[in-house]
Amino acid sequence: MIKHNESSIPGMVHFPMQQHFWRTLSNFIADLSSASVIAVDRLERIIVFNKHAEHTFARQARKVLGQPFRQAFPSLAEHEYYPLIALHQGRELNEVETYYCPYTNKRGVFIHSTALIKDNLGSKIGAIWLRKDLTCKRRFQQEMSNAAVGAMVSQLAAGAAHEIRNPLTTAKGYLQLAQQQAPDEVAKYLKIALEEIEQIDVIITQLLSLYHPKAEGLQFVSINSMISELVYLAKNSGNLLNITIDLALDKNIPLCLIDEKLIKHALLNTLRNAIEAMPKGGTLSISTQYFAASEEICITLKDTGIGISEKNLKQIFKPFFTTKKSSGLGLTLTNRIIQHHGGRIEVQSTMGQGTIIRLYLPVFPP
Repeated sequence: MIKHNESSIPGMVHFPMQQHFWRTLSNFIADLSSASVIAVDRLERIIVFNKHAEHTFARQARKVLGQPFRQAFPSLAEHEYYPLIALHQGRELNEVETYYCPYTNKRGVFIHSTALIKDNLGSKIGAIWLRKDLTCKRRFQQEMSNAAVGAMVSQLAAGAAHEIRNPLTTAKGYLQLAQQQAPDEVAKYLKIALEEIEQIDVIITQLLSLYHPKAEGLQFVSINSMISELVYLAKNSGNLLNITIDLALDKNIPLCLIDEKLIKHALLNTLRNAIEAMPKGGTLSISTQYFAASEEICITLKDTGIGISEKNLKQIFKPFFTTKKSSGLGLTLTNRIIQHHGGRIEVQSTMGQGTIIRLYLPVFPP
């Protein structure tokens, strides 16, 4: 509630006094740099439009001040007229999140708060809308969370992997010895046990790689040649049932300074995931592109598979997260390898349509 100290008839809000109030409010929030602030009077006219709002909506305050809110923002839907909803329906918002901005046509995380502005008798004289873009902050928080989880897994790998592997090696040796002397009926079960131990050993190896995937053997490598080799192996593995692979490799890509073994492992993981996402067949498009300005190579894998839900998309790089029968470390390790080379991974997916994964690698890692 706003209380006016000017001498007047109790409860009477004079227009000059309102002008003074709006001017004071506008000056107070004009320089708020963390949020867009828009206020309307009871006739829905925009009275406050701060600098951050100018930047967000690409509009100059002098051109929208005094305009009816609906006229200034014609592309908004009725339920997005936040200050007007507060003004006419009394429904105030307290940090409500939305994930799409129709005016800027951008996806992200946006926080909305609204409040009624009243005089000293409780009569409505306007409403205020505060909008914050928390997209970068949330992304940073997610990255920090992923880093914390990665550090935790790294400690687990460093402390436990060797302790697990030592008795496992002993058990494996005795099982192999028993298998040689056992009758066929028993030997087949021992074979299954040995295969499971091998799987545990693979997981331990991945954990150790996750702990510190050092890019030690750096050499200049042709990314295109590496991809062509992996595709050739995939085509001859018998796993490409009804799957077509289309290659579009940029011939102008320079050699990239990488650890060939690690990057090949990362690409193989990504390629395998794309193939497994198309159990009924489909098309896998693989392309490369060089960005000279940033000296980056982009490797894009686009499949026509089952896609990844929005919920799962946020989890895919977390250790042990999986929706299939696997360790859940493949993409985590892939992400770590790319990051250790100074690169990054971007993923887009639509359920029922497919997934696009882009791996960015600097030609010269930092």
